[in-house]
Amino acid sequence: MCHYQKTLIFLFSIFITVPEFVSAQLSPKDAISQMKEGINMGNTLEGPNGGDWGNPLPQEYLFDMYKNAGFDFVRVPVRWDNHIAKTSPFRIDEAWFKRVEQVLDWGLARGLYMVVNSHHDDWIKSGYANPVNQARFDSLWSQVAVRFKNKSEKLIFEICNEPVDPMTKAQNDEMHKNAINVIRKTNPTRLIIFQGISWGSSDALMNAAIPNDKYIIGSFHSYDPWPFGLEGTGTFTSADVNTLKAKFQAVKSWSDKNNIPVFLGEFGGTSKCDYNSRMKQYKTYVELASTNGFALCAWDDGGEFQIMYRQTKTWFDDIKDMLVHSSVTSPKISNLAILQDTIVKLVWTNMAANYDSIYVERRTTLSTFKRIASLKGNEITFSEYKLPRNTEYYYRVIARYTNGSDLYSYPQKVLLPTYVTKVRKSFTGQPINLPGKVEAENFDIGGEGFTYHDSDTKNITGSYRPNEGIDIYDRGNGTYLVADNYPGEWLEYTVNVSEKGLYEITAAVASFEGGGTFKIRIGQVESDIISAPTTVSWLNTKNATFTMNLAAGVQIMRITFIDKPLFNMDYLEVKKIIPDAVYPDLRNDEFTVRQTNQELIVSSTLDLPVERLKLFSISGAEIKIPNNSGTNFRISTQGIHHGIYAVQIISGNQKFSKKIIIH
Repeated sequence: MCHYQKTLIFLFSIFITVPEFVSAQLSPKDAISQMKEGINMGNTLEGPNGGDWGNPLPQEYLFDMYKNAGFDFVRVPVRWDNHIAKTSPFRIDEAWFKRVEQVLDWGLARGLYMVVNSHHDDWIKSGYANPVNQARFDSLWSQVAVRFKNKSEKLIFEICNEPVDPMTKAQNDEMHKNAINVIRKTNPTRLIIFQGISWGSSDALMNAAIPNDKYIIGSFHSYDPWPFGLEGTGTFTSADVNTLKAKFQAVKSWSDKNNIPVFLGEFGGTSKCDYNSRMKQYKTYVELASTNGFALCAWDDGGEFQIMYRQTKTWFDDIKDMLVHSSVTSPKISNLAILQDTIVKLVWTNMAANYDSIYVERRTTLSTFKRIASLKGNEITFSEYKLPRNTEYYYRVIARYTNGSDLYSYPQKVLLPTYVTKVRKSFTGQPINLPGKVEAENFDIGGEGFTYHDSDTKNITGSYRPNEGIDIYDRGNGTYLVADNYPGEWLEYTVNVSEKGLYEITAAVASFEGGGTFKIRIGQVESDIISAPTTVSWLNTKNATFTMNLAAGVQIMRITFIDKPLFNMDYLEVKKIIPDAVYPDLRNDEFTVRQTNQELIVSSTLDLPVERLKLFSISGAEIKIPNNSGTNFRISTQGIHHGIYAVQIISGNQKFSKKIIIH
């Protein structure tokens, strides 16, 4: 082959050489839409020399764990300070460069998005005014860009983690502009993340100068609410949820206005936080990121924000499963409580109406989650008992779709305490005698779940028995109302029924709307469901009257509040309603009673003539005495109120009675 031919072949080969990676110009929006669940490999390569902060140097197995767990991307914080020369040309140590590259390649080989940054390089933040530091930082990103220029487009550069004082906003804007210009010389379409000053807050992002570049992504960090998220004090409240919603909505508006997608690079709550509040905080971030279309990257540092246990190659499933398996349509646990000292009751809200089934899982401090119940897709409660005591139990609810993924609730825990024998005492010092008056506020002494149950642990009004959870309102003049009686709450009293018989019970209640319901149980006898009358007042009462056939002796009376609207209760007045002198014989086979629209027809079955018939009210008062005699009597019911009455027939020296209801 002649020299001319060799030259042509050489030139041709230059033009047809295929690079290791040809950019498909992945757009920022497409990338963020695919980066749904992410995790930081924190406190690993950002220590002064890597591996200095309690975590082992990264191994390849980590990325199998990230991938298998369901994460889409990993953020790799890197401190370059001790691995880049301090004088020109500011060469990066080759061994360190290889280590960082190997870590990134492990993730990219598994199809993960990878984010690499400059993290804890405080020299550029505190000394940006020094031109040498500026040149060193630009050289850092020039070398990174050149070395990684042929990597997958799933590798994303993040210029600087959490710029902060004494660096100014103007300096941070300039630093980002210069670094992006340097990167663009070798990576014209590489995705780049920029961040505002003030620890990378959301407000700082929205106030930062927006780089003139088509391939940028805006970033902010959030550990709100503070000090809960970073110090673990307080709880995570509904007000905190609303504050976070407002923050995310503001960033979303900025994102839409400027056509820049958003990367939430760090968030979380320290393990010092109240557990139940912490789980709600993580779930709130997951929901808000999903709703607003942000990429979500949880902070995992192997310490107070630990999600992976790297030494044992296991996960803290409580958070990990929330990050990758929850959504706005996951069930939400609304209550987890111990009832009557023995029953664990779990209540949740189904955020979708088409679950195929529901799973309930439980763990203890020393075990992992195990499925303990499979329920229908519309179930919202689960209870269990006979669990070992002095143990913390953690529960979560999983919505199952036969042809789709499972949706996890946030978990919640409850302590089943060591059994303590509780002692019941009558508040008045002795059983309340019936007939008699029962003041609603004088329920038995014994405690929550034993002598009463209230939805919260605080006496909101603080009046009369302020250390017990029942809300009691002081009406003045030494009188009180039991207030805010929510469905499911109850009160118990020790009573002594003087003798067996039929009793009339009058409940004095105040209800602005009316219609709320309750029932009474005395011993083994339970009333019908009683409706509270409307009083258009929370203080002025009206009577709700009903009857109960009670056994004699000391027994427990329970008032159970069933349904809203809410009402307040003053007292119960209990009276015996069939005097023995009037009704000595309660046999009821001597005559029959039939009711028509206008009258009662009483027919005697006695051979002897009936001399007289009497109609008594429930309190024993005579209502009517028909004049006719014989075996059949007709009594007009016009003007007689509906209710319980007694009919008595007299034949010679014999009297026979029957209880009837006129309606």
